[in-house]
Amino acid sequence: MLKRLEADRFAWPREATVAMLTVEPLHWLLQGIDIEAMRRHPHREYHRAA
Repeated sequence: MLKRLEADRFAWPREATVAMLTVEPLHWLLQGIDIEAMRRHPHREYHRAA
């Protein structure tokens, strides 16, 4: 697979030099999406429904 890089680099998280990625964020990174700017919805856990 070939990926054309804009500005000759991937957008990489600034906080760490090593990042643990699952398949989905890896695909985003390879598509050129800035994974640092991506935010997931908060995980909510409900115990009862009215």
